[in-house]
Amino acid sequence: MNWKLIAAVIVGLITGVLLYFWTESVKNEQVAYAFMRLQPDRKVTRGQAITPDMLAEPVMLPESFGALAKLAVPAASAYQEWLKDRTAAADIPAGSVLLFQYFDDNDGGRLTTMIAPGKRALTLPVNAAAAVGHFVEPGSYVDILGTVDEPVEPVAPPAATQPGAPAAPGQAPVAAGQPQAPVQPASPVEQMLKNYLTQYPGADENDVNAYRKQAQDYKLGISSRTRVVTRTFLQNVKVLAVGAATTAEGAVTKANSTYNNVTVEVTPAEAEMLIFALGQSNGSLNLVLRNPADNTVEELPSINWTRM
Repeated sequence: MNWKLIAAVIVGLITGVLLYFWTESVKNEQVAYAFMRLQPDRKVTRGQAITPDMLAEPVMLPESFGALAKLAVPAASAYQEWLKDRTAAADIPAGSVLLFQYFDDNDGGRLTTMIAPGKRALTLPVNAAAAVGHFVEPGSYVDILGTVDEPVEPVAPPAATQPGAPAAPGQAPVAAGQPQAPVQPASPVEQMLKNYLTQYPGADENDVNAYRKQAQDYKLGISSRTRVVTRTFLQNVKVLAVGAATTAEGAVTKANSTYNNVTVEVTPAEAEMLIFALGQSNGSLNLVLRNPADNTVEELPSINWTRM
């Protein structure tokens, strides 16, 4: 038996195996991916937003890093948008590679940074129909409509046609020749009541009270009659979030794109109006989706049965 030949074959096999593993390791080192990291002198505290100036040049991690490469945030454009103004859920040391675990799973952390100065974020309950089949997404612009009971203009009480006014009920008439007290100016309501008593001297207490209430309501602009109308409350309103998603990409991955509320950006006065409208419309408002290039605001009348 040629032992030298056998030894040479064994050495050759071992060399081939070692060469194979060395070649694979070189390949792994050559297949590398870019990941985001902080500047060497920039650290992030919990609750702080990540801004582009905090980021250093991406770090290249080879595929051989395995699990670490899957935990780090890639330096791709989609993830740069995902990271934009997102707040940290934990303290991040300076120079660290950014990991997904440093951030909340939901998008709510970045909402406060998205609100323009002087504006407010208001959340409205919606369903699929009210949100245009859930096609409304973060960044959309919408008009907000609702159907409410609108008061009709109050009716003025009938005015008197006869001159003069009798004494009020229970008041004794002034005898002839006696000095009269200075006449105090009557309030509009009392003057209308006097006119009414002049025209209807036989009115009883119930009639007087009913007339007084009608006169007071008319003076205050209050009407007991209403009509159903559909009104456009606001136009060209920016949508900040749908459900908990603040990006279009996040909205797609949230529970098959369904959501039960929409957060819009409004002024404080607009927020008051929408909250009042929600109460008058039984908590149901509709969103009308706009073309993003169309920012026109029109004068639109309320629609009711007489304007159909």
